Amino acid sequence: MAGDYDFSRENPETFAAFCRALYERELVVGAGGNVALKTGGKVLVTPSGYSLRALTAAQLIEVDLDGNVLSAPPGTRPSKELRMHLEIFKARPDVRLVCHVHGTYITAATTLLQVGGNVMPAYTPALCFYAYPLAMLPFFVPGTAELAEAVGKAFRDGPPTRSSILLKNHGLITVGADFTSVLNVTEEVDDAARIFILTHGKGDVIPDETIPKIK
Repeated sequence: MAGDYDFSRENPETFAAFCRALYERELVVGAGGNVALKTGGKVLVTPSGYSLRALTAAQLIEVDLDGNVLSAPPGTRPSKELRMHLEIFKARPDVRLVCHVHGTYITAATTLLQVGGNVMPAYTPALCFYAYPLAMLPFFVPGTAELAEAVGKAFRDGPPTRSSILLKNHGLITVGADFTSVLNVTEEVDDAARIFILTHGKGDVIPDETIPKIK
């Protein structure tokens, strides 16, 4: 798990610590990546243009479920992917946390894999348990309505337990009920992506008939 971070408490400080953990694990770089947490009828979201490596609770922005800003530090605005996060919340009432990362290995894998409903080979039992089958959507320009709508549809029409989805040339979206579960899934997909890259996609996979026994 994330060093000495305690993700058992759900508050802005934990949210910010979660974001910093994503950076420490090289799941985001620069000012990339964004996170949103639904709390009741409100959503906490990361600000646009701020690196997750040093994000503080005071920099978080609060919006309603329609995207209207309720509170924000001066000079800040919500992540440009806010609409995508909101579409996921609408599609999946069970989801409370949405995490979008651009880890190097994850993004590298998306440039090599072909778009489809099951794109990441079953390299590890953990991938089979947490995120299999793992689908990938085509490339959409970041921050656009087209991307938000496609992602929302993928989570609305896909398996009800879908925990993640890849975006061609654009990384990974992971969803869940809390910080711990979302970080676990994100790390396991990153691990599978690293194996894919390091083995040039030629490693042996877990047999199809075995996967149901893992799940």
